[in-house]
Amino acid sequence: MTAGAERNVLAFVDSDYADTPYDKWAADLGVRPHLLVSEARFPQYRHIPGAVPVAGYHRGGDAERAALDLAARVPPAAVLARMEGDLLRAARLRELLGVPGQDFAGALAFRDKVRMKTLVRRGGLEVPEFAPIRVAFDLFHFIREHDYPVVVKPAFGSGSTGTQVLRGPADLTRLLAAGLPEHAQVERFVEGPMYVVDGLVVAGTPVAAFASRYLNDCLSFREGTYLGSAQLTRDHPLTDRLIDYARRVLAALPTPECTTFHLEVFHTPDDRLVLCEIGSRTGGALTAPAIRAASGFDLDRQWFNAQVAPEGPAGTGVHGVAPGHGAGWVVFYPERATLAALPADPPPFVAEERLRGTVGSAYRGGQKSGVYVAGYVLTGADDDEVERRARELARWYAAGVRWTGQHDEEDHAPLD
Repeated sequence: MTAGAERNVLAFVDSDYADTPYDKWAADLGVRPHLLVSEARFPQYRHIPGAVPVAGYHRGGDAERAALDLAARVPPAAVLARMEGDLLRAARLRELLGVPGQDFAGALAFRDKVRMKTLVRRGGLEVPEFAPIRVAFDLFHFIREHDYPVVVKPAFGSGSTGTQVLRGPADLTRLLAAGLPEHAQVERFVEGPMYVVDGLVVAGTPVAAFASRYLNDCLSFREGTYLGSAQLTRDHPLTDRLIDYARRVLAALPTPECTTFHLEVFHTPDDRLVLCEIGSRTGGALTAPAIRAASGFDLDRQWFNAQVAPEGPAGTGVHGVAPGHGAGWVVFYPERATLAALPADPPPFVAEERLRGTVGSAYRGGQKSGVYVAGYVLTGADDDEVERRARELARWYAAGVRWTGQHDEEDHAPLD
């Protein structure tokens, strides 16, 4: 595409510039990015001529109003959204403008966990027993039928926000006292470690897929421990099986022509794969940088290219990480205290460092799995070495981070 064929692209932006440098990606494609950016992220994007801060980005309709005004002035050839909370608004805007891409019904199938599991089960794949919770009777009935433990979560949630594991009547009492999450669903607790498949779909076909496993779990932010992930190399006994499973899940859903995806699946002690959930977006925390460190494949950039220049060549597909070239990530969460110091000079196996916390600011503890104080991409020959290095990194971090004082819920600084 030549410079004379420049086209406009509208993007909802609530990600770090390091993850979505839209101006750099657009430079060689004859594309002019127009970015509606959350106020928290805008300082990272203020150098881009087409970037506009949006107050009340997450609620109140300000982002939608700004998008319609912008589209009236500069009709977009594509509407982009990378973050989970932006998928439905972007899908509806595409429909209103007649722009190609994921429609609202398709986005809803990936966002609504009840709808998602219903479709995947119809596709012949195993999902946990589940049910929507409209009133507390629905939860009581489900527990009576299936017993404890169960998991209650918002059907439209992300980052494990609002997710509760109920292991007995005391947990149920605490949940009801706090109030059920909006649009809640309940499902049976599934034993076994959680694995992940991240990838890219272009022209309706998965052209890249990478398997990994979590280190600790997605509720670590509540427990004061780190969350991490380690890529599986192609010779790992589960890699091919997990990637094939991801293809089957995508086939069971109204997967758009072009999307990244993030699938979480349990591997049970009796060797079954059971769906946790799947999103039509890039995995959170440092998923994309870890994939890039392990394989050289830039997941988000290839997604951007395929969205805004679909007539161009797709990136070379890769499936899994080459043996001997593993990578992963680790993130550390805030305490309910003032951040007094962050460690310096990470170990040599750290390929990338992301520091989000501000020394001197007060925080209220972990709030969401993707909202962290410090994050690190680390390398290793395979997932086992990455896990050992993650433990070493955790010891290094604990020795260097300092927190002082204790603070109330209202006395804090935002991380996102």
